[in-house]
Amino acid sequence: MKKTILVAVALLGFGISFAQEEVKSVADVKFGVKGGMNLANIVGDDAGDANNYVGFNAGFFVEIPITNKLTFQPELIYSAQGSKSEGTVNVEGTLINFDATLKLNYINVPMMFKYQVVNKFSLEAGPYVGFLTSADMKVKASGFGSDTVDMKDELKSTDFGLGLGMNYEFSDVIFANARYQAGLTEIGDSEGGSNDIKNSVFQIGLGFRF
Repeated sequence: MKKTILVAVALLGFGISFAQEEVKSVADVKFGVKGGMNLANIVGDDAGDANNYVGFNAGFFVEIPITNKLTFQPELIYSAQGSKSEGTVNVEGTLINFDATLKLNYINVPMMFKYQVVNKFSLEAGPYVGFLTSADMKVKASGFGSDTVDMKDELKSTDFGLGLGMNYEFSDVIFANARYQAGLTEIGDSEGGSNDIKNSVFQIGLGFRF
């Protein structure tokens, strides 16, 4: 966990240093915090009938203006993701109903570019890298109770993808953000297992500038 945080902070610092070379005044750089709700799922040939999992995201960001309309925004975000599924299995002739919840916790480092389309409204796009901190599968079966299994060894420690979103400015301090994060790499890492799964996360929330 500590190593993951150090790597994520290093990436964030690299992004800030790179962008500041284009900034005319350090006073133009703004810092802030943001948070909101995740509507997450896993997709892919091996995802099965996975359903949405409701989680949350929270972290901080830096706004670095490149031009009057273009801003570079690196972020460091804790993100609770995953999926839910339910169904029936046949165990020695007995049908058993089950519910399964996959909980994936990441520290994500988005590197977003925001372009102001009109006053108070901007579009954003950019890559992200995610570092898996924990992964658990909780299964509840009728007549058998529930159990939780550690799935971290079955998944890759990093995730790469692309974020697309929009922002609306309520004021110089508060803004609303909606973003879709599409995982571009498979996150499964089991030998001979079902590895064709990717993260898919829709986020909505608020940001606050200092």
